[in-house]
Amino acid sequence: MVAPGAPSDAGKQRGPRVLFVSKAVAPPFRDGAACLVRDLSQAFRFVAPTVLTTDDAPALESSVRMDRFYRKPSRYAPALADNVRVLHHLLRDRDHDIWHFVFAPNPLSSHAGRLVRAIRRRPVVQTVASRPLRFEAARSLLFGDRVVALSKHTADRLVRHGAPSQRITVIPPPAVDLSRSEDEQRDARAQAGIDPEAPLLLYAGDLEFSSGARTMAEAAPIVLREAPDAILAFACRAKTPRAVERRDELVAQLRSLGDRVRFLGEVRDLPALTASACALPFPVDDLYGKVDHPYVVLEGALLQVPVLVPDAGPLAEIHGIPTMRAGDTRALASWCVDMVRDADARRQVGAALRKAVLTQHDPRAVAAQVEAIYDDLLR
Repeated sequence: MVAPGAPSDAGKQRGPRVLFVSKAVAPPFRDGAACLVRDLSQAFRFVAPTVLTTDDAPALESSVRMDRFYRKPSRYAPALADNVRVLHHLLRDRDHDIWHFVFAPNPLSSHAGRLVRAIRRRPVVQTVASRPLRFEAARSLLFGDRVVALSKHTADRLVRHGAPSQRITVIPPPAVDLSRSEDEQRDARAQAGIDPEAPLLLYAGDLEFSSGARTMAEAAPIVLREAPDAILAFACRAKTPRAVERRDELVAQLRSLGDRVRFLGEVRDLPALTASACALPFPVDDLYGKVDHPYVVLEGALLQVPVLVPDAGPLAEIHGIPTMRAGDTRALASWCVDMVRDADARRQVGAALRKAVLTQHDPRAVAAQVEAIYDDLLR
């Protein structure tokens, strides 16, 4: 493979050689697609994976080849120059048996992927990292020999809009077990300016595409009246100018609640702050721009923090997760208050959710399903 920064020779190569085509697999890991590639590539038993990364990214497991292709971590919307360089890279690739694309499908990238696949005649797996903006274009967006959807909800919608069902397999994203020490949790709170003893409710959904932030803001006065010691924090990246406008609207809407509502923006160690929370309410009814089972939700579950999600859509497919009707402000508020007040209930919900996610999103089990797809393609 020819590219700026040759792949490392770490690890003995074995089995099918797979190149993951994605954003840079490098810190800070705030992009769900990059997290998915990171965790999946390290869980294979019989595959020799290569990931595209940056010059200074730390090495992954020794079995993962690091192609230091990108000059810097990828942005929310990849630069056109990066896309062009990726295509040129693929046209010159002689080192891999399969290409595995992991990105949110869009017309330009899908057209380019279809073109380079036709030219090089390389088997292609395509993971739909997050739902397309318009499902009506599903047939033209899917170019892989096999397509991986991260939820049954997305797979069903793709098929309803013309995608061939025989090419689609549902495989949830892998989630690596993690923990955060009490010191790390205290540091995260200190950086956020939150008292270490205050009951914390953390909203870490989007600001722009779903009604999640609005629903959380409407529930806030009820929650903080019934749980007078609690703090509600919004830990949300403002990815677009519209998201900045929406954040400013929420700040004005909730100003009367004073410093009991915090807008933290991008948090350096979100898992540590999550681990310190009473609950992670996630009333997000549109996951555009996120993986179907967002990593912040999976991480909250693994940290034994109760999570609440809408009862329709991909999130409801996470086994045993508490649900609410989308937009039901009172149900959301009641659940948040219960989680603040009842430590035993918190522990029970958190422990059950962790157990479920460890099973459903086990990296080895997920990787085995993907390896089976590779084997089918190479027969």
